[in-house]
Amino acid sequence: MSQKFTAGASGWLTFFFLSAALSFFGSGQAWAAQNPSPAADPIQKKAHYVLRDGLRIYLWEKYRQSQDRTFARSGKIALLVHGGTRSGRSIYDLQVRDYSLMDFLAQHDYDVWAIDIHGYGHSDKPANDWVDSPSAAADIAAAVEYIAKLRGVSKINLLGGSAGTQRVGVFAMEHPERVAKVILYAGFWKGTSEFREFNRNRIENGGQPLPHYRPTTEQDFRSDFVEGQFEPDVVEESVKVGLKMDPQRPNNFVEYAHLPILDPARISVPTMIIHGEKDFAAKEEDLLPFYAQLATHDKQYVMLPNGGHMLMLEKDHKRFQYLVLSFFDRP
Repeated sequence: MSQKFTAGASGWLTFFFLSAALSFFGSGQAWAAQNPSPAADPIQKKAHYVLRDGLRIYLWEKYRQSQDRTFARSGKIALLVHGGTRSGRSIYDLQVRDYSLMDFLAQHDYDVWAIDIHGYGHSDKPANDWVDSPSAAADIAAAVEYIAKLRGVSKINLLGGSAGTQRVGVFAMEHPERVAKVILYAGFWKGTSEFREFNRNRIENGGQPLPHYRPTTEQDFRSDFVEGQFEPDVVEESVKVGLKMDPQRPNNFVEYAHLPILDPARISVPTMIIHGEKDFAAKEEDLLPFYAQLATHDKQYVMLPNGGHMLMLEKDHKRFQYLVLSFFDRP
């Protein structure tokens, strides 16, 4: 005997809400599977060393555990290169609230690395080395080869800040086949007259012989912050971590007596230039001609209002983070 199902209004309402609930919880489970909570999908942290001409070069890596096997397919890999004052982790992975650029990129499914160029941080410190841009680019080359082999890719994204723009710029000129995209922030080209005078005075060193290294001071870490654009506890932590990781640093600015180092006509990869309006080194009068002469037409130029030399650690750091992410994410 066949049975006939008949539902009144209340029955249909019960069926509708039950279906909606199942659909909601089902989609919620699917979303949760694709977007696990930080506790369920913690950021992995690993230290690596790579050898370059007998020098041990330190690399610091962060990524979400769930993404470990995706990077060869997604290509979401980035190497961050520091400037002349401090090593990679102290600037790109400062653990104050949401200021870590490394954590931000890892949370957006990147395998993100920070390098300590030789002479800095945990890397070897040869006694008689000015740590110029070509030798730093050799460190980057060793790091890129290591990362590319580990992750099964042919090229990666690069970001360099301040003196790091010269370092990644040299690498991009010499190895464009290894670079997916490059971001140059807080950089310079020929330098303004004020910047050249500043470096001339540093090189002359008051008439005294200039050593290869000098002690790092608290003022070295404070001077790059622009008044009104920072949170005090961020600066304090930056100074504390900076002094711990880099109690001394190379006098790498010796090479700035011979600017320019970079040839924009040899940079053919997709390029973004970012700097702050109040940056003491990065100025439109110097960087716009460089931008115009880049060999690539796939390029962007961004100036952040009121920003200084330490964009990633200033109040507007979230805007900087999303600019970096949007450029790296762009097809």
